[in-house]
Amino acid sequence: MSYSKKIAAIAGFFAGVNAHMVITSPAPFNPTALSNGPLEPDGSNFPCKFTGGYTASGGEVNSYALGSQQKLAFKGSAVHGGGSCQISITYDESPTKDSVWKVIHSIEGGCPARDTPGNLPADSADFPDPYTYDYTIPSNIPAGKATIAWSWLNKVGNREFYMNCGALELTGEGGDKANFDKLPDMVVLNIMGKPSTPEGKDYKFENPGDSVEDNTVAGSVATCGTGGCTDGDSAPAAPETPATPADPAPADGGAFITEPSTPAPTQAPAAPETPAAPETPAAPAAPAAPAAPAAGSGSAQSGACSPEGTFNCMGSSYQQCAAGTWSVSMPMAAGTMCTGGQGSTLSIAAAGRKRSGRSFRA
Repeated sequence: MSYSKKIAAIAGFFAGVNAHMVITSPAPFNPTALSNGPLEPDGSNFPCKFTGGYTASGGEVNSYALGSQQKLAFKGSAVHGGGSCQISITYDESPTKDSVWKVIHSIEGGCPARDTPGNLPADSADFPDPYTYDYTIPSNIPAGKATIAWSWLNKVGNREFYMNCGALELTGEGGDKANFDKLPDMVVLNIMGKPSTPEGKDYKFENPGDSVEDNTVAGSVATCGTGGCTDGDSAPAAPETPATPADPAPADGGAFITEPSTPAPTQAPAAPETPAAPETPAAPAAPAAPAAPAAGSGSAQSGACSPEGTFNCMGSSYQQCAAGTWSVSMPMAAGTMCTGGQGSTLSIAAAGRKRSGRSFRA
């Protein structure tokens, strides 16, 4: 990655809280009233961000045929390094905390953006996320009215849980509720006293279901279920279908005769090696020029902070004062460092270079 691209990647970390993600497909309930932040830590607006003023009403009804392929799409730019998402359904038209959500598709890692270390290079709630995801409506579940949901466990930043929902009408014939009941449960973590996800990991699900998009990176995986997460890939692998041996036959339908392979010729003995000439001693190396000073290193902070937006640099990582509290430490992009200490801007330099003079303001 070029130096300018590294700087751009770091700049993407600083998309504001007003640029969080919301779904555009499927269409959510009452999109003009839908806020774009995570659910409350106490779960007071679970599910779907429902509050006294935001309910399961308004907006477009998503009419999907059983067995059809659909697209998950977003707007916003604060993708928090990706994470893992699930698409779930309940047959409750006005879901409550007691509703049963069943997963029809899991995206493990790289959601709502693939290969993105921080945030997208914009600070806009209306920025069209260029990454979309295909999923299929099961063909063997009942038709009828329902609710569809997108949920997200973010990879970088505060430990949060996001969920948007929309009205759903499933069309078609056939389907059995028993098939719906067999689908995996939606994983809810980071809120309502449930366990927290480890930061900086690609999350696999203990039971992702049969429809999965895997964007995880080996060596940086945690496996999560309704009881929490464990480090590493402990999710059961899908059984492989044994390959059928090929049985070639000639085009004219006649007998196929295999000819014995021709043995490889015996290798001739190698000629004796000519003794190598003695090496001429190398001239002593010139003394190395002193290295450019590295960016300084501060210390991580915790608890209350002010003023809002202040950066704290620890050299290879940084944190920011948000909502009156220091955020978790977040790594700098590979090959870059920041100048240590606190300030209203974050000065960034390539590792081993003098300060570039580039900075990012809160």
